[in-house]
Amino acid sequence: MSRRRAPKGQGEGARRLWLLPDPGEDEPFIDVGKDGRGTLHVSVAREGRHDDFRFVVTAHHIAVAERSALRRWAVFAVLFGELAVFHADAAPARPPATCQQVIDTILGGTDSEVEHYLTRMNKRFLGGLRDSLALLSKTELTRSSDREAFEKRLWFGVEPLIMSKAERARRAQETHRAAADREIAVRKIFEPYNDALLMAERDGVVQHVVELFGSNPVISEFLVGAPAHHDRYLTFGSGGEIMVRDGAVKAIFFHVRPTEAAQHGFTGLSTLIPGLRQDASRSQVEDALGKPVVGRTGPSTTLSVGGGFVKVFYDTWAKKDAPNHLKLIQLTAEDTYARTDPSDERCPCCAGMLVRTASASGGVDVGSTITALRHGVAAGRLRQAHRWVALQDMLSLHDSGLMEHVAAHLECTICRRHMAFALHRDADPTFEYVSLNDIRRRTPEPVPPVEQWGDADRIAREAQRPEQVATDGSSWILFAVGEQLFMNARCWYSAVDGSRLIRLEAAEVRQYERDGEAYLSRLQKTINRTWTSEEDPWRSRDLTRGGMSNEEAIEASLAAPQEEQA
Repeated sequence: MSRRRAPKGQGEGARRLWLLPDPGEDEPFIDVGKDGRGTLHVSVAREGRHDDFRFVVTAHHIAVAERSALRRWAVFAVLFGELAVFHADAAPARPPATCQQVIDTILGGTDSEVEHYLTRMNKRFLGGLRDSLALLSKTELTRSSDREAFEKRLWFGVEPLIMSKAERARRAQETHRAAADREIAVRKIFEPYNDALLMAERDGVVQHVVELFGSNPVISEFLVGAPAHHDRYLTFGSGGEIMVRDGAVKAIFFHVRPTEAAQHGFTGLSTLIPGLRQDASRSQVEDALGKPVVGRTGPSTTLSVGGGFVKVFYDTWAKKDAPNHLKLIQLTAEDTYARTDPSDERCPCCAGMLVRTASASGGVDVGSTITALRHGVAAGRLRQAHRWVALQDMLSLHDSGLMEHVAAHLECTICRRHMAFALHRDADPTFEYVSLNDIRRRTPEPVPPVEQWGDADRIAREAQRPEQVATDGSSWILFAVGEQLFMNARCWYSAVDGSRLIRLEAAEVRQYERDGEAYLSRLQKTINRTWTSEEDPWRSRDLTRGGMSNEEAIEASLAAPQEEQA
């Protein structure tokens, strides 16, 4: 943004105050004389030449600049931007006299005047300047990472003002050309692997991938779901892996993190994708592979590459420049955005939930599978979708013959896949791993009244279930169990929402009996006001349980010892 030059012209006894964080031979700077007054030097580059500007500053100005890094940067940023905007005749857009007023405002004015001026300047600097200065006030410029972040933000505000239209067009063309070249290079990198997708294991293109990964793979085979798919994995010591489903290649993996078969992970990553290392950050991955499909952000990102899709998995929602979060690269023939990922087929949390037996219908041991799923829910590994049939009711409903399909849906807390387990009246049981998108497209079959299929104990439990007695349709629901009342208050802040499920105390019940639903609306607003606060007084009364419906959370609270409820 400025040029280096030797500190010439300092008089005897004078000193130099640099406005940039690092002392050195770089503009802008203030030469301070013995009398305490000084001269501010600014040099602006334009089309190969430099225009030098000098401004008189007072002792008060210098004292403020020495005391406040924020003021120093404000002088540099605003003044540099003002002087760098040229008319067609190459004269400065602002004359030096006006720029002197800028100096007086920033170094001589109050904080409110500086804030007002920077707010006004925000329109010309396209938001970059004020954001940069706001960032500066929260960072420590002695740390290189903070200084780099600030300088990038500052340059974002200044650069558009000093760049000509021709230069802007040239840079845009360069960016477009670089992106096109990278796209071609990435397509060539993954082309042998893309060619192998959907091909039989013995096909030549698949065997070529085997040669690229190494030799003597460890082979594991197992059945998935019902009706069963036959999965076969070829796992290589290099960190590569080929997944074959029902005889055709479904996915190819590059395990960046160490695995049991590859103790050092996929060490050939930098050879496969030049410049990309195992400890790469998200921004470095994007520099090497390109930007992901629009809207695909989070712990994984998807890129369309040639005839396939490359999905990059990270171990957390890390910052873009944070290293060592790259976990896995998955290559598939179809976009798995709204589907399950092949990399989840061996999820340690939910992969073994289906219990098989050779003697049972369809090879599924229904009783043992229900037991395994219930244990998973009790241990917190699974969450049950409560608008579907409860696991404990499946056998009774199926034996009654009242339903065509008795279906339960559960979600894995690790891989987030959903398990759809169904008992059919005239067909074998089915067990599928599906995505949330698939679950939402399905409509559960209505469950008949419990009196038609439940035993005496089940009917008695149903009679004790919480009953919804009132709601305003959007912000609160009131439940009753005997004489006790429970309220679910919806809460939200910006784009985040949640709820508080509380049991009404005696005084609150009396208020409800006196004022009716208007009281519940007021109570919901009171709860919503503080629900994101660390000192939220309603948090200790919240009965919400992860994975439970309102009704189940209420039942669990009633079953707890009386002293826990107090």
